[in-house]
Amino acid sequence: MMKKIFALLLAVAMMATLLAGCGNDTKSTAATEAPTEAPAATKSYQLTGIFSEEGEYASMLASAFLLNLNEDGTAVCDKYAYGNYDASPAATNSTYSAGYLTGKWKEVEKDGVPCLQIKLEAAGGANAQTAYAYDIAGEYSFDMTFPVVPGASYTRNVTMTGSETKAFADADAFIQANKKEFTAPEHVGTFVDSEKNATAYLQADGTMLVYAGYDKFAEGKWMVGADGVSISIGGETVEVTTDGNTATFTVDRSLDGANSTTYTLVCSDVAALPAAEIAEDAPYTCSIDMGGNATTAELTLGVDGAATLKVFTDIPCTYTRIGDAVVLEVTGELEGYAAQIWPNVSHAYLLNEDHSMTGVKNVYDAGGLVLVALNDTDMKVMFPSYHMEREGFTYTVSEDGTSMTVTAPGEDVLGAFGQIWTASGAENWKLDGNTATAVAEK
Repeated sequence: MMKKIFALLLAVAMMATLLAGCGNDTKSTAATEAPTEAPAATKSYQLTGIFSEEGEYASMLASAFLLNLNEDGTAVCDKYAYGNYDASPAATNSTYSAGYLTGKWKEVEKDGVPCLQIKLEAAGGANAQTAYAYDIAGEYSFDMTFPVVPGASYTRNVTMTGSETKAFADADAFIQANKKEFTAPEHVGTFVDSEKNATAYLQADGTMLVYAGYDKFAEGKWMVGADGVSISIGGETVEVTTDGNTATFTVDRSLDGANSTTYTLVCSDVAALPAAEIAEDAPYTCSIDMGGNATTAELTLGVDGAATLKVFTDIPCTYTRIGDAVVLEVTGELEGYAAQIWPNVSHAYLLNEDHSMTGVKNVYDAGGLVLVALNDTDMKVMFPSYHMEREGFTYTVSEDGTSMTVTAPGEDVLGAFGQIWTASGAENWKLDGNTATAVAEK
């Protein structure tokens, strides 16, 4: 009996040992398969980059970037729009954006090569990206994508370079190193928005140039009369508010059709403005075919919304400005030769900087886009904010004129313009006169 009990105890002991051994093996395997945590960052890096771009929105886009990869593993990228010519300290600088992009970083190996993994995003998780910076002769470099406006789909790329050595002790040193100086155009007076760094320069000949930073984003005309200052921008009269000797007007500047800035421009001493030596604005012209005979059409735009189209004879019109185009409407009842000519000429024109013009079928204001019907089937889409356009679109208008279908060309034609069309364009549009509103897909 004692032998049986001993044998049973021995068997139990052996089973327990085997089970314990199996448990150790399982634990060991799990430990091997678990991912290893990256060690906490013990170094810091600083990288910088400069992005410049010519054009109407250069100061909004031309920027310097300061990226600090901190010892705690955080990544902070600041943006300084140096083109706005604001060199004030970071705490009060309206063109300096601390934490424009933020995220994390760590040292990793990618494809067997040591590098810095950098994850960045704008506020709310927009414009997220992961980049890898590689060490080349002691300097790290990578291409960083940044949004024109945080959260927007329009982006640019800037090359960031740097090392463990800090080039800038703080944001103020960074700003001072990248500040620019501005030479204002010749002028006899100004309207100023000091808060948003915008100025309207009044020139002696009655023209007006409106700048934000160093960007000239609007042109107009001005004059001083018995009732104060009169101003027009893009051929349209602007409301001017007068309070004693102070005059104020506003102008909007849209970046991508959705992100707009309103500037409030003030002249505090209207009495000091001289009389403008207003020059007659040269008409826009083009050659047209009238019954097999070439002739010249001349379009004169007034500041009060009135226009005159001259084709052999004067045709009085009113006009609506849509981007770099106008849509004409006759004034009153036409008689005689003018009544014969009007049905046979274009009622919409694209206006060029050299004062030539191009007759088109129609033009539609589509928010940030301008839809130009070139003829009965073909369409060009313009994006005035970036002076970009693309042909190759086709369109059809419903019989009642209340809706329009637009077909975009393929990606090989659209190219980079495809981003703009995806963000702001549509296949179906609701029409109200010369205003087109995108119809959301169900």
